[in-house]
Amino acid sequence: MWWRSTLATLVLALLLAGCGLRPLHMPVEGEAMHAGLAAIEIAAPKSRLGNELLNQLSADLNPDGLSFPSRYRLDISLKRTRTALAIQLDDRVTRYDLSLAAFFSLIRLEDDRTVYRSAVRRVASYNVLRDPFATLVAEQDADRRAAVEISRQIRTLLALKLAEEER
Repeated sequence: MWWRSTLATLVLALLLAGCGLRPLHMPVEGEAMHAGLAAIEIAAPKSRLGNELLNQLSADLNPDGLSFPSRYRLDISLKRTRTALAIQLDDRVTRYDLSLAAFFSLIRLEDDRTVYRSAVRRVASYNVLRDPFATLVAEQDADRRAAVEISRQIRTLLALKLAEEER
């Protein structure tokens, strides 16, 4: 019976090898995917949250900090909303949902053409505490968590788009 599972595994491996599936970060025609991502110039909103997203995207798109000539520009706009989630009987709000939406466009610099446009959204929650400063810190942490997740999702979408462009 063990030979059946071995045979099934072997057949599955051969089928997968023949389907054209390749890892997203595998070099394409000699150029690593991260080099394409590192060639993206980021234009984020001038705000604390925009700066948080800019820093996170810079780290996600170019983790090695290498210098490449810019081939694309990423224009980003943010929309942040806060919704009361837990309301007590005395009308005190004890928990908020913070929703962060990022609308972005990838523009090829050589012809100033938009090659990709999308939007991503993340929700992070935080508690309202007795100390106003602690609540402020919790709110800023929720902003940071949402920005990190949005950055990762944007990076994945851009990597897929650039892999498609390279074909």
